[in-house]
Amino acid sequence: MENKDKITYALLLVFIAVFIAVAAKGLKTPQPGDENVYFYMVKLINEGKLPYRDFFYAHPPLDLYITSLVYNIFGFNIIFLKLVPLVSTFITAFFVFKTAKEKFGRNEAVISSLIFLFSYSVLFNSVFSLGITTSTMFLVIGFYFVYVRKRYYFGGLFFALAASARLLALVPVFIILLFVLLSSKKSFLKLASAFLVIFFLFNGIFIFVSGSAYVNSVYKYHFLKNAGLEQNFDEYFDVIKLNLALFLSSFLIILARNKKTLSLPLAISITYLVFLFSIKRLFGFYFLIVLPFLAIIGGYSLSYLYKRDIKKKYKIIFLFIFFLFFFWSIISDIIFLQKIGFSGFERGDDLTEFALANSNQKTKLFGDSSIAPLLALMTNKEIALDFADTNDQVFSSGIVDANDLLQKLKSEEILFILRDTGLSSLNEIREFVSKNCEFLASFRDELEGNYIFYKC
Repeated sequence: MENKDKITYALLLVFIAVFIAVAAKGLKTPQPGDENVYFYMVKLINEGKLPYRDFFYAHPPLDLYITSLVYNIFGFNIIFLKLVPLVSTFITAFFVFKTAKEKFGRNEAVISSLIFLFSYSVLFNSVFSLGITTSTMFLVIGFYFVYVRKRYYFGGLFFALAASARLLALVPVFIILLFVLLSSKKSFLKLASAFLVIFFLFNGIFIFVSGSAYVNSVYKYHFLKNAGLEQNFDEYFDVIKLNLALFLSSFLIILARNKKTLSLPLAISITYLVFLFSIKRLFGFYFLIVLPFLAIIGGYSLSYLYKRDIKKKYKIIFLFIFFLFFFWSIISDIIFLQKIGFSGFERGDDLTEFALANSNQKTKLFGDSSIAPLLALMTNKEIALDFADTNDQVFSSGIVDANDLLQKLKSEEILFILRDTGLSSLNEIREFVSKNCEFLASFRDELEGNYIFYKC
């Protein structure tokens, strides 16, 4: 390995070391949110239960089974469980680095990995186990094998794994398949056959075991969600503002003369960003799929501008302003994450103590998906009916009948935990609580709002 290569790899290690120092607080901190739903489902898998057949789960299950291996060894250890998305992020960054280095050069590799790792969305989501980081990791590995190495069987394998963790990966995979088809039918057959065999085999196993429950939960459910157009537009532009340096650097590709080598990542990025407008309910972490491709484009664009035949002082001024803005953004993001984003669960100990003090061995927990699964894991209690994902869309979509579920709950002794939003917005839930439950207490959390306990 040349000395210059050693320096570039050393810089990548420095970036990762700084990243770990920033993310460490979020890594060891339990927080309310969807990841606790998945952690509880991982617990159910380790008890011998199957997703779809025994409990509702709205995505392909690969990420659950990867995380379940960690749970099987360490149990409910928040650090080890959160290492799954963190390690996935580092592997993604490594393949962003390798793709840019082998396709373009050292400068592009360093810049691409830097702007990827230290974009806000990557920093924030690196310690939240939402499945999207696992899917992105497999997608970027597959992209490296197709785009750089021309190893189509390997590419198809990793694309199938990406789509078996989150279906959003299918959008970039479709674009890649189309590009390969237009360039070489033989290569397309290799890529498509490897992808389809693994993807359909994986889906087929769960369809065979769970039948229509798998199709309804993983596919049909997402078409039945209520649309939130105004919320989606706000979320979309918030993500752009939070990751402005990354989006701005990739936009600079319009100034580059030779865009042909970037046509595939450009097509993936544009198609995916347009596709997000069609999603009924958009969340910020959905953008993680496209950020590695934007980072590669951005790294190339910034390096191209530096190499371009213009006066050196203008190049230096431009790059100085850009990186000054970039590092100012990083510092602002780090301060926010340390004070708020990774601040943890302010009332976690209070809610845990209250749940233990107001329950017995038979009492089960049920309620808002952001908190009930976390409390169940922290108190070593069960979720009633194993129904951890109580996102209000599960019921408003009609994929699960709320009245049927509530009728079954009447035979259980439960602590019902609600918040001001989400599950409590459903009329059926409010009616059930008012008729069948006794109000116990309300806890105010500065960031998360009110947590309300009922005994039913």
